[in-house]
Amino acid sequence: MVPEHQGSDVGRRVGGIAVRARALLVATAAFAMAPGVAAGQMTGWLDQLRLEVRGGMSIGSHSEAASALDLAPKPSFDLLVRKEVIPTVSVFGGYYRTTFGCLEGFCTDRDITIVANHGAVGAQWVPDLPQLPLGPWLRGGLLVGSTRAGTEGADPNIGFGLGFGVGLQSQMGPMLFRPGMSYRYLTANTAVSSAYAIALSFHIGLEFALGGG
Repeated sequence: MVPEHQGSDVGRRVGGIAVRARALLVATAAFAMAPGVAAGQMTGWLDQLRLEVRGGMSIGSHSEAASALDLAPKPSFDLLVRKEVIPTVSVFGGYYRTTFGCLEGFCTDRDITIVANHGAVGAQWVPDLPQLPLGPWLRGGLLVGSTRAGTEGADPNIGFGLGFGVGLQSQMGPMLFRPGMSYRYLTANTAVSSAYAIALSFHIGLEFALGGG
């Protein structure tokens, strides 16, 4: 027979082993589930962000060209990431590339292309109008970047600009179809001159959740 005190020691050891075994099983299960949980959290976070890709044409004018708005369209595109703040208002950040031709004034016989590259931050408003098949949207923001007129002359300075857009949107499965137009005021200063450019852009955009939801 096992003495009583030895029996109690054995019981404590068996109990301790059982506790450690349960702890090991819990830890193993948590480790196995962690990648799935992390992936779910990442997907949920990405689903809160919307990516919009816009492409189209722009026309514009450059103050140093001494010409009116030239009808010489060039390709332009935008890339934006948007995050909803409340159901009708969201904030966005991204990149604008705006190009347009210059044919008149000092651009005559030179066929100069104005090229602007800007980072953009701003806000967007989409009114809640479920009765409409196509809902309106409006956005505005601050631009930071450079605007170059042709390939000659002094390098452009980094400057500020403003961008405003308006258009319509329609749901297409998991995506939003978003055509519209925008107005952009762009500083175009160099070390030796002060100038600005104005551009009108006509774009078609597609927006979808980064997480695929």
